[in-house]
Amino acid sequence: MKKILFSVGSLQIGGAETVMVDIINNIYKDFDITVLLIEKRGSLIESLNSNIKVKYLTKSSEYCDNKLSAYLNMIKLSLIYRFLSKKKWYVNRIYKKVLKDTYDTEIAFLAGVPSDIISRSPNKKSKKISWIHSCVDKYSYQKYLTLAKKFDVIVGVSKKSLDIFEQTYQDIKCKTILLNNYVDVTKIINKSNMNFDNIFSKNKINFLSLGRLSSEKGFDRIINVAKKYHKTINFYIGGIGNLETELKEQINKNNIKNVYLTGLLKNPYPYIKNADVFLLSSRSEAYPTVVIEAMILKKFIISTNCAGVEEILEKYENKIIINNSDDSLENGIYKYLEFKKYNNNNDDNSFIKQNEKNLELLKKVIGGDV
Repeated sequence: MKKILFSVGSLQIGGAETVMVDIINNIYKDFDITVLLIEKRGSLIESLNSNIKVKYLTKSSEYCDNKLSAYLNMIKLSLIYRFLSKKKWYVNRIYKKVLKDTYDTEIAFLAGVPSDIISRSPNKKSKKISWIHSCVDKYSYQKYLTLAKKFDVIVGVSKKSLDIFEQTYQDIKCKTILLNNYVDVTKIINKSNMNFDNIFSKNKINFLSLGRLSSEKGFDRIINVAKKYHKTINFYIGGIGNLETELKEQINKNNIKNVYLTGLLKNPYPYIKNADVFLLSSRSEAYPTVVIEAMILKKFIISTNCAGVEEILEKYENKIIINNSDDSLENGIYKYLEFKKYNNNNDDNSFIKQNEKNLELLKKVIGGDV
């Protein structure tokens, strides 16, 4: 059985992290899998099958015995992100002291520190794979340069994001492969039927958005237009992130009464299922898995035209795709209220068929057959 190493920052709930867990939980019988976390953190750790080994470089406060341990782990994490991950002697130490094993395939599922470490692996014989979960721009050029130069296979999760990557690093096209994110459909449907704290209004239309509270997710766009719909729509934004304080200030400053920051929703699927509309306001995505989840649960979807959106929703009827600009959101909401194109009879199952094909192709890529 081939030994496979996956590396990621943490298993805090997020699109890429959820996809990785779904993949691993569906292939662990075919491979001997180890997950290396830069920080032991996040509720998705509990979702991993017990046959999967989990190793880590630092621990978050929830896993520390006391404040001193938490403080020392925080310092260590900062040093790893600032410079240690780029030092070959430190990476050698990780493989010798933490991993203590040799792998056939080593995977950086997110760029940054995970790809820094895998690219410096002392094992020169392993196949090295990295995933692209966002579109390369001038700010992330250097971040993805390591992938372009030092990995054997680069997986793009959407055609648009992969095209941008290949145009940016024109000499690496022979390394790339398109592989849309795999999602566990059965898991999503089962978890959507679980009990949850119903936060939605009975007297208004309920819009739900999910994601990290960061600039690329565009949640400030929602706040900017929400007041115009205070009589008819409530907007719920689920997630945590570094813009939480800023978004709360924006809501309070403008006296917005119909936008609610719910915090992290550990099981978001009942909320997606029970919302009236799923709204993606993002400025940048590569292949937004959350849109797939909303599609599986047959929600009406309003989405900005980010990378991957048209690929996902090509044959889905209950959708409005809007321009990716700050003033387009209002137009999308207006169209929804004007026409209310409800049609929950999406019988097309091409996505589910392609989803299973993606899993089989993924096994071949990881196993070295592609």
